[in-house]
Amino acid sequence: MLVAISTHTSMMEELYKIIDSYPDEYIAIKKQAKKYVQNGAYIDQSGRLNILHRPWVAPLNWGLMIYEGSDIKWVTEAEKTMGKTIPDFYKRFLTNINGCFLYDISMFGLIHSLTRSFLQCHSLTSANRDWIMEFDIDQSFLHFGGGTYSDDENTGYFYGQSKIISIRKNGKLINEWSNFSDFLNDELDRAEKEMLKEVPKKTKLTVPE
Repeated sequence: MLVAISTHTSMMEELYKIIDSYPDEYIAIKKQAKKYVQNGAYIDQSGRLNILHRPWVAPLNWGLMIYEGSDIKWVTEAEKTMGKTIPDFYKRFLTNINGCFLYDISMFGLIHSLTRSFLQCHSLTSANRDWIMEFDIDQSFLHFGGGTYSDDENTGYFYGQSKIISIRKNGKLINEWSNFSDFLNDELDRAEKEMLKEVPKKTKLTVPE
């Protein structure tokens, strides 16, 4: 397990090393992480990457929280628990990034501890056992994440019938994608734009030129 790095230089080196280790399939996440890594970043005791400190939201809020990859055996266990097959693209994601919070986006992961000592990702098994029932959708689809639709409603991300979709709880389709990379690129672009609207005018974010 990764631990917090003791010096700023070694911390940044380790952060970049981890970000660079992610497959290019997740290039949208890698770009966002590198873009904002100079605005507060560290690796906590759970191995989670915390990037872009946002005290204007809450004292301990981070724009990007990316969890350490899971063991493949956890994926197999989750499939048995859910009674669903996790598609290959999301199996790869879980073994590289076991859930994350990306601005208003939550990508669900696998939880193997009930600890309250740190914020965990949202549970993929809970999503497919309970939360999916809130949506007007084929219950055989995999519910793997969600984002913000309005102040009082979130969209759900689902995979089924060889496509990724974003829908409202009433079943209305928001968007659909044929591959995970395009989905990440479009949704992160949307979420970043929404995030930037909330940055106080007096706050200047440091980003690469």
